[in-house]
Order: sequence, then structure tokens, then C-alpha cells
Amino acid sequence: MSQAKRFYPLFAITGNLAPIVSGKIMSYVISLQKNNDDVGFGSTLKTLSVIKGLVCLGIIAIYRHVYAMADERSRRERTEQSLSTIRGIQRTGKVEITMKFEKKKEKLSLADSAKELMKSKELKAMAAMVFCYNVCVELTEVLWKALLRRTYPTKSEYMAYMARFSQTVGVVAFLLQLVASEILEVLGWKWTAMIPPLTMGLLAVAFFAAIVAGEEKIPLAQALLIGTVQNVANKVTKYSLFDPCKEMAYIPLGPEAKVKGKAAIDVLGARLGRSIGSASQQLLVLLAGGPTGSILNCAPYIGGLYVAAIALWSNAVGVLGQLFDESQKEKKVDNTEKLAAIGQAITIIKSVEDAKREKKKVAAQKEKGGKK
Repeated sequence: MSQAKRFYPLFAITGNLAPIVSGKIMSYVISLQKNNDDVGFGSTLKTLSVIKGLVCLGIIAIYRHVYAMADERSRRERTEQSLSTIRGIQRTGKVEITMKFEKKKEKLSLADSAKELMKSKELKAMAAMVFCYNVCVELTEVLWKALLRRTYPTKSEYMAYMARFSQTVGVVAFLLQLVASEILEVLGWKWTAMIPPLTMGLLAVAFFAAIVAGEEKIPLAQALLIGTVQNVANKVTKYSLFDPCKEMAYIPLGPEAKVKGKAAIDVLGARLGRSIGSASQQLLVLLAGGPTGSILNCAPYIGGLYVAAIALWSNAVGVLGQLFDESQKEKKVDNTEKLAAIGQAITIIKSVEDAKREKKKVAAQKEKGGKK
């Protein structure tokens, strides 16, 4: 667990370079666009599609190379094992055969994974965290993009802004990733996992307040800036803190809970959260103004849903943090007891060896006395 706190946040550092690179590429391709119309935007999309296709081919090549290296390593290990067996036969004249039977992996359905999730308090708390995160992201992202379309009406301007947004996310996530290990060491799992909901919640309150206040009190550009900062926080805290904390929470669980529970959390928690967040906004728009209603008019009600999701998320972190800490304490006590037992065994062995040496010494002295 101590190594996980140090290394889990560092695993994603390379991945955080992707938004920076993709943002730079998008900005460069958009700068080459000659006409700020649908024709120019279409050529930009074609160029980006070609680049994406080339990157996908690169991913396929890397996967192939990794699997080839894994196969080569397996062959080398089998060869070394065979040579070791032959040397053993030559040395002893005996043949030892070790047979390993691998347990057949069960193919789990989504229903089985959901049943496993309901059995465990830890898995239910983790599912609530993932569910609430995705609900919160969906609730603010749609409002932010509605403001963005008002501020940047043309497709090229919109894409250029998203390119800058992508670069900002990559840079901030990269910097936060470098200190995430220290944050985990200092604050511990519970308070590190509490940073994303608290940060996102505070920024979201400011964002909703700016929209509700209207353009008369708060300019559209200022509301957009607050929303951009909030959406950067959504992604940065997820990559740097939320995901590492979530993966660390699987460590104390049993192997069955890890496999079955993770499937349910990743599928149900994430997809269901996005779906409910989207459906609730559509329902509010229909109730507020029908098919022609604006999502911005529903900001107060969406804000209420957001606060409820943050409260549920924070409660889940608190529950999981308590269970996580108890599990760690039990492991520490168990390790302490094991170390104490090992220490006692070593002491007994030493005392027995000392007694044997003393006995031999006395016997040697008696033997010398008898010879004299």
C-alpha cells in the first residue's frame, strides 16, 4: 500500500501529455484553415481524421510489439525451466514433475457483477463515487458548452477554444500529477479522495451563480471563464487524484470482489451516471420551456441536482475512507502480531542453540577432566 501511494499517481503522467499534444495539433491545423466557413471547417476535420487514423495505426503497432515481447519472454522462461530440469536430472538421476492446474475463468454477466457489488459496502461506496462524478460532469459540461456556443458561434472558433482547453487540462494535470504522490502521503486516502468533490463543488456553485445572475450583472465572458476553470478542475482532479484513489481502494478487497465489482462499477457507475445526468437536463428543459427551451434557464434546478450529487459523493468517500482505514489498521495489527510471533520464535531458537552449546561445553570440560 505504501508503494501504491507513491507510484499510482505517477502512472498517468505520460498519459497527461496527450491533451497537450492533441491541443497543439488542433491549433496548428486550424491555423492552416484559409476560409472560416463550412468548407474550411470540413477540410480541417478531414486533416484531423487522417492524423487520428495514423495514430490508431501506431497504437496497433505498439500493441503488436508488446505482445511479441511478452511471448518472447514466456518462451525464454520455458526454455530456462526446461534446461534447469535437465540439469537436475543429470545431477540427481531423478525426475520431478510439478503440475499446475489453472482455475477456469468465469465469464461474468452484468447481473452477476451487480449482485457482487450489492454484497460489499466498499464496492457500493466506490460505485456511488463513480456515479456521482459522472452525474456532476454531465450537469456542468452541457451548460458550459451552451455558453461556449454563444461566445464562439462559428465552428472554427469553437474548435480553437477547445484546443486551448485541451492544452490547459494537459498542463495542469501533468503538474498536479507530479505532487499527487506527496498529497496522498500527507493527507492520506480519505482526504485526498475528498479533494475532487470539494473543488468541483465550490467552482460549480460560482459557475451556477454567474449564470443565474445573468449578463446584466456578470458578463458572458466572465461566466464562461468560471465554467472553463470548473471543467478543467473536473478533468484534472479525475486524472490526478480521483482515478488513483479509486484504483487504490481495490487493493484491500479480495480477488473475486476486485474482478466482479470492478466490472459493475466501470459499466454501471460511469454509464448510468452520464445517462441520468443527461436525462435529468432534458426533462428540465422540456418542463421549463418545451422543445425550444434553453438549458441556461434551468441553471438553478441543475445546480440543486449538482449539490445533491456532491453531497452523496462526499458521503461515499467518508464511508469508504472509514472502511479503508479500518482495513489498513487490521493489516498493521496482523503484521505486528506476525512480526512478534517471528521474534518470539527467533528468541526460542537462539535460547535452544545457546543451551546446546552450553551442554557441549560442559560435556567437553567433563571429558577433559576424565582424561586428566
